[in-house]
Amino acid sequence: MLEKKSPEGPDAVSETIPGRRRRADRAIETRRKLIDAAAEVVGAEGYANASVAKITARAEIAQGTFYNYFASQQDLFDQLLPELGTELLDSIRARIAKEEGSFAREETGFRAFFDFLAERPEFYRILNEAETFAPKAFHDHMRNMADGYMRALSRSHAKGELPGFERRELEVIIHMMLAARNYISYRYLFRDGRARRLPAWVDRAYMKLMTGGMLYGGTTDRPRRSRRGPPSARQGAIIDDAAHFRPTQASPGEARIELEVTDACLGADGAIRRGIVLKLIEAAATAAASEISNALPRLLSLSTAFPNPAGDEDLAAVARAQASGSAIHVSVEVRALNGPAGAIATAQAVYEAGRRGTGEYES
Repeated sequence: MLEKKSPEGPDAVSETIPGRRRRADRAIETRRKLIDAAAEVVGAEGYANASVAKITARAEIAQGTFYNYFASQQDLFDQLLPELGTELLDSIRARIAKEEGSFAREETGFRAFFDFLAERPEFYRILNEAETFAPKAFHDHMRNMADGYMRALSRSHAKGELPGFERRELEVIIHMMLAARNYISYRYLFRDGRARRLPAWVDRAYMKLMTGGMLYGGTTDRPRRSRRGPPSARQGAIIDDAAHFRPTQASPGEARIELEVTDACLGADGAIRRGIVLKLIEAAATAAASEISNALPRLLSLSTAFPNPAGDEDLAAVARAQASGSAIHVSVEVRALNGPAGAIATAQAVYEAGRRGTGEYES
């Protein structure tokens, strides 16, 4: 008589594991069908018209099965763009893997992006509407794109392949590239509502601009020459080793000087060094005092306060001077040109006025 095998023996295990694998494979396949169906529906009709019923009908899956994979319609929307974004990035990485030079990688990656759109045209609408209908997914996707670019450009910058650009300017370049992809897609891939391949001449035009701009981006800087004497609203730019001070037009009785921030102005924390701000304050105060004395004044005292922390924005210092006998009192306020409201620094200075027309100081 043959011995009956235990259902928990080796044979039972060998039967159970393949069964589990088949179920797992079917689950992956079903979820993939729902993602693909959602991409097609959203791509054709937009998020607003992409109902669960339409998606499950397109996927040929029972509507009740949908909720085994997604908690809600919004849950699916939140996962849709990251899923397709991963496909896009994987496609680009595979294409650029063998490229070594920065510009060759950019050109190949640029082509790969538009080839992906030609194959998955629904991605364009999904991406552009996601900011409204799936904002978290949109911001996560854009961050992933920007982070990948930042790693690549940082390596190029470290190797000296981007002359003329500061480290903090790389983020600006990245968002220019991302914006170019979006608007080039709109103009050349989706005309007349039909998806098409990117014309080769558009690719070449983009690379001419990017290659030329990134190679020669620093050649349009203003000449950095030295000057002697106090800054004045009637003079040109005043330069020192780290800071570029530029006098600009101000109201009568005032002096206004702007600071063009470079990496040399920044400390280890990424903010403008206080010593640079003090130089800006003194330059503006001296310029205002010079307007009144019409000769080189002598600084007697300077007191400062820093009510708000500095960032890395360009600054503007406005100084107002008032004469009192042989003394000139100057108040200065420093603000970020494009940063948060509120003064970065304030100062009060006292100067001894020089004799008009002589350059000498009164006794």
